[in-house]
Amino acid sequence: MDKAKKYTREALLKSKRYAGYQKDFLAAVLKEPYYTLAEADKAVRAFFGKERD
Repeated sequence: MDKAKKYTREALLKSKRYAGYQKDFLAAVLKEPYYTLAEADKAVRAFFGKERD
């Protein structure tokens, strides 16, 4: 199986992975119902710029 696991938008908004981002902006960035982590990371980086540590 070569498909990456997809997560719901709500799960990503609540995840520790994105806890450092303001939820309102994150919700505006993640518009689709499902994302892989790579897709979500790409969308977040495109909006917020450089990755956070």
